[in-house]
Amino acid sequence: MHLEIVKTSDRPDLAHITGKWRWQAFYNGGTKDVSDVLDEEIRIASSSDLIPTVLVLLKADQPVGMVAICLDDLEGRPELNPWLAGLYIEPAHRGNGYALQLMTALETLARQSDIKRLTLYTANAVGLYEKTGWETIETFTKEGALFHVMTKELATD
Repeated sequence: MHLEIVKTSDRPDLAHITGKWRWQAFYNGGTKDVSDVLDEEIRIASSSDLIPTVLVLLKADQPVGMVAICLDDLEGRPELNPWLAGLYIEPAHRGNGYALQLMTALETLARQSDIKRLTLYTANAVGLYEKTGWETIETFTKEGALFHVMTKELATD
């Protein structure tokens, strides 16, 4: 089984699947239209800028998960930039350590770009992030769910 992590800027053909995943996992039922999410993914894939970047995990050249580095993932909190965001693994591929591989790859990319800290927020994956050194710095409630804002200091070599 061959695993590879690529940027959508290197594989823009993957932007449609990452857009579909992002909409299904994070925007479905909200006010953001699927076409707007797809347009944003295509824009990201056409840029060579570090932020935003979407990484995709390929298993035998088939996409199975994604993660992104971005700015302003939590509205009104620019002091927490940049963010690890949109970590998603296809349901059939969960439980194989793929989320950890994507997180590690994103942290490495950030570290290589002299980023000292990343932030994320999550309602249901606190334990996953804590396993790799993320720490909750605050919590908030939104639409009845408790969210944890977490940070990770990135060691430099």
